[in-house]
Amino acid sequence: MRITGSAVALLVAGALAGCVPLKRTPGARFFTLRPVAERPASPASNAAGPGIVGVLSVSLPGFLERPQLVAWSAPGEVRVDEFLRWAEPLEASVARVLTEDLETLLPSHRVIRSPWARSTTVQYRVRAELVRFGLQPGGEVALSGRFVVLPGQSERALLTRDVELRRDPGRADAGRAVEAMSSLLADLAAQVAQAIGALPPDTGENAPGASAQPAPR
Repeated sequence: MRITGSAVALLVAGALAGCVPLKRTPGARFFTLRPVAERPASPASNAAGPGIVGVLSVSLPGFLERPQLVAWSAPGEVRVDEFLRWAEPLEASVARVLTEDLETLLPSHRVIRSPWARSTTVQYRVRAELVRFGLQPGGEVALSGRFVVLPGQSERALLTRDVELRRDPGRADAGRAVEAMSSLLADLAAQVAQAIGALPPDTGENAPGASAQPAPR
């Protein structure tokens, strides 16, 4: 069987093409927030005794609800990197970590995350509303917003507190920024735990004027 010169040329060209390295694109990196709160030497305890603390869904601005990490590059301008991604939805991740941090900081309480069974008797409910969470133009990481502590059976807030927290990640690296974000959630949980521990004993699921517990949000 004869092979023509043109066929040989085509085979050689194909082999050479296979040896040419393709331009590689950066591989995506995936990140997740994690609980980093440490159990205090003197845990906060409410005078009403141990109970169940329920963490409701966390509110985030719409521009943060995306798979990619979002960083502020200038006032009013954000940067979205396609190769830096969250391993789970950020809203769910924040609620999960806040719940686990509170469980560490309130060892005398049971801390659960919404949704929970209607038959569960909740002493306090915590709702967090974040308006800023992530890397800032100056290189620091910020968490801004507020949290609300509600009794178990009423929509009348027991307290509402604004929060403005900042951490320096140390160097410009996405992994360090995410670790700083986890630390900020631990700082937020510490404020929530302190607030719950300072509540008087006549609050919670037996607060006066309580109504039927609505479905968790």
